[in-house]
Amino acid sequence: MFDSKMADLRQGRWKKRLPLLVLKGARSGNPYDYYAVHLVDVDRNRYQLVGYKHRAVTLARWDYDVGRYLDEQRISVAELDAMQAEIIHHRSYGPVSFSGILGFSFSYRTRFAYIKTLFSRGKGKLVSTFFANKELKSRDRIALLNLLVNEYIQQRPSRLHAGVLIDEVIEMLYGKLWYKHIRNEEFRRKVRLLLKSLIITGDLAQKDDRYYVQPQSVATIVEFEKEERRVEQQDKMQRNFVRLMIVITASTALITLALLGLAGVVDLHKVWDALSNLNPFSVLMKLI
Repeated sequence: MFDSKMADLRQGRWKKRLPLLVLKGARSGNPYDYYAVHLVDVDRNRYQLVGYKHRAVTLARWDYDVGRYLDEQRISVAELDAMQAEIIHHRSYGPVSFSGILGFSFSYRTRFAYIKTLFSRGKGKLVSTFFANKELKSRDRIALLNLLVNEYIQQRPSRLHAGVLIDEVIEMLYGKLWYKHIRNEEFRRKVRLLLKSLIITGDLAQKDDRYYVQPQSVATIVEFEKEERRVEQQDKMQRNFVRLMIVITASTALITLALLGLAGVVDLHKVWDALSNLNPFSVLMKLI
């Protein structure tokens, strides 16, 4: 009963969102805002959404022999819902991926995934302000390696081969229409440089024009994460040490002031009155 209700809910969401997903698909030609819907059936055939009309869905099947989507066929929404789906919203700042129609519909109404991405981008910009370019390049390198390892393990519907071409890597990062982006040459140079560096360290292997993930990549990611944790622990210890020194300094000052008061050197009542009547603004103006 529950499965039937969920299937009805998913199919209802598909029927509501399919016109939008087709209208703003890759064929719209806008590299800064378009959708791509990838699907896999039980026989591991891979498809891409290309049309929706009269309650029938049109899919194009990936042909491994010719290396592109061919053999368009029409299916029902129920048959579409039975497939594994991945919806990718390609934006000017990078793709936002959803593992199903329910997650996409939820974020489309609430903007949850987009707000989360916005915060992540803000965090990245903040990190780039305080960290050296060398460390940023290291982070970019590990981020790309993480992406390739996850893609190899998960084999999402949008992935077609175990090995990846440089154009496929750029597509994962910047979208299928990246070649229309004003910074497309910058994307290509950066990704090629990062891929070559990962080949040198043995994290990737290159055969013909494809790049393949190697077991060394897992060890590299683990070591990087261990180093990240070590740095975070050191930063935490330094912050705690600074707090401790502030507490010790303040305590020493209070104890010294109390001893001077007991010795009659300092009038504690006058000191307290002076502190109570202290105007921070006037102190700031005097310092200026």
